[in-house]
Amino acid sequence: MKPSLAVTQPDGSRRYVHPVSGEVVPSVTTVLRCIARPQLDGWAGRMTAKYASEHWDELDAMDPVQRLEILKTAHKDERVTHTARGTLIHELCDSWSKGGNPVILDKSVDGFMTQFFAFLGTVNPSYIESEATVWNREHGYAGTFDAIAMIDGFVTLIDIKTGRGVYPEYGMQLAALSHGECIVDDRGNEWNMPKVTRHALLHLRPRSWKLVPVRKIEECYSAFLAARRIFWWNYEVAPSVLGDPR
Repeated sequence: MKPSLAVTQPDGSRRYVHPVSGEVVPSVTTVLRCIARPQLDGWAGRMTAKYASEHWDELDAMDPVQRLEILKTAHKDERVTHTARGTLIHELCDSWSKGGNPVILDKSVDGFMTQFFAFLGTVNPSYIESEATVWNREHGYAGTFDAIAMIDGFVTLIDIKTGRGVYPEYGMQLAALSHGECIVDDRGNEWNMPKVTRHALLHLRPRSWKLVPVRKIEECYSAFLAARRIFWWNYEVAPSVLGDPR
């Protein structure tokens, strides 16, 4: 789901705008877009190949230029579908964590939600916060976490993932969120961030769920801050590095 304080830029990056102070900072996910993610390159290739395999006859009947244009964007269309499904799953999980009882109308998420309920029944988390925005003024960023819950006596920051796999760089996302200085609501009210003692990824798939612990948080945070510096260079320094040619 799109956080209420977030504003999407024309280039697809995201900024958070504080409703009282007017501060503008990049989102955690936008900062992390500055680092290489090789698995996404492989994913794009697989999605293009999948589309070509499923639409071979249609593509064969097209002229080469039209066929190339369709294949160039095939993976983007697939990403839109995956993103929409992931957003819906997050919305439903958030509603359940806050005591709601939403009706699941989209059959494509039935399996994921069945696994979420299995997680609830097995782990029995006690939710403290859900879908809240954190702000870090020292380093200039903001982000929205999925949930903070008490699990086995530990205050645990949880991020829900619905893709095929989970990856080490997700540790940077969780580290950045847990280092938020405060939580900010839609009206600009601020309160202290709970002291997180554990971090985990809740990996939901249609037929399985896993609660994956995330470790080496300080190392992950150091890497995130390096990405924050790269973001600064990309957006604030790089545009003015080259002068006018003679």
